[in-house]
Amino acid sequence: MNDTQSFLSFFGLREQPFAATADPAYFYATREHKECLFRLWNSIDERHGIAVVLGNYGTGKTTLLRKLITGMASDREKYNTAIIGSPIPSWTSFSLLEAIIAQFDLQPKTRSFVNYMESLNQYLLANRHRVTTLIIDDAQNLNKRGQLELLRLVQNLETPQHKLLNLALFAQMEWIAVLNAAPNFAQRVNLTYTLSALDVEETEAFIHFRLRQAGAADPGGFFTRDAVRLIQAYAEGSPRVTVTLCRNALLVAAYTGARPIGAEVILHPIEKTTLPDTEKRTRVVREVAALRMPSVTLPGASPPSEEKAPEFTAAPLLSAAAIPRTASAIEERASRLLLKAAKARQDINRGNL
Repeated sequence: MNDTQSFLSFFGLREQPFAATADPAYFYATREHKECLFRLWNSIDERHGIAVVLGNYGTGKTTLLRKLITGMASDREKYNTAIIGSPIPSWTSFSLLEAIIAQFDLQPKTRSFVNYMESLNQYLLANRHRVTTLIIDDAQNLNKRGQLELLRLVQNLETPQHKLLNLALFAQMEWIAVLNAAPNFAQRVNLTYTLSALDVEETEAFIHFRLRQAGAADPGGFFTRDAVRLIQAYAEGSPRVTVTLCRNALLVAAYTGARPIGAEVILHPIEKTTLPDTEKRTRVVREVAALRMPSVTLPGASPPSEEKAPEFTAAPLLSAAAIPRTASAIEERASRLLLKAAKARQDINRGNL
């Protein structure tokens, strides 16, 4: 049995529930995701023009985009769609126009701005019986006034009833400043939807959903509530960061035989498998203080000593000097427990040979 099979067997899973790839089967639609999709479909079907979806990294924008594309692909008679996956920030407005022309598979005879625009306009008029949409992911890369002016121009063609070209733009929050600096474009945006972070309840539901999709009979038996709170505190509600942290926590739990996965197990991958980030670790330290975490003994580890858990002040904010010391104490204790558990597990395995 290979390591992957052993890992899955230990947890009773068919496959890795927290894979790094964006598998549509593992897309957990929060209330916000569902509302956003509903509003997007309405804007597109009614041909209202420009729709913008905003959100921080890892909030599910690209997965929503894929859901949209899948729905459109299922009815090609009605929907006519072109996609620009990630525009290059250095593109001129003409480069962007070239990309749009290429995605609609147009081949103007002469390479000029006027001919390209005329070719696109004729194409849109010829396809006015279909819902034509240009989808752009990572739209925050379009940060030049000329790029937004080009999008305004290509979206300008319309009949008395509706627009001939929809724009569905998915961007990071940083794009807000760009939009505010281009009112001629921003005022034409029909829909703006901002995806927010997951709270603790949504984070727990998100984790349980992915575990259930991977074959877990009892997804609620994997992570304790305190562990979920630490995950949410570190990830700050980002589904992508949550997936990464859960994946690394499962590896620790499988190696040490920890079930369920408690708060102290989560501290180890935070310390060992993430980039040092004072702000994120400060959030975790404060959450630990709020939990008043008791001593936790991982299976196979020696009983913990009578050492006291780190003391926390009652002040709402820890001082900058106290935070690193407190975080270090917690992380060192988690590491010690992990190493003890790992050594005990190795000894047990040798004895079974």
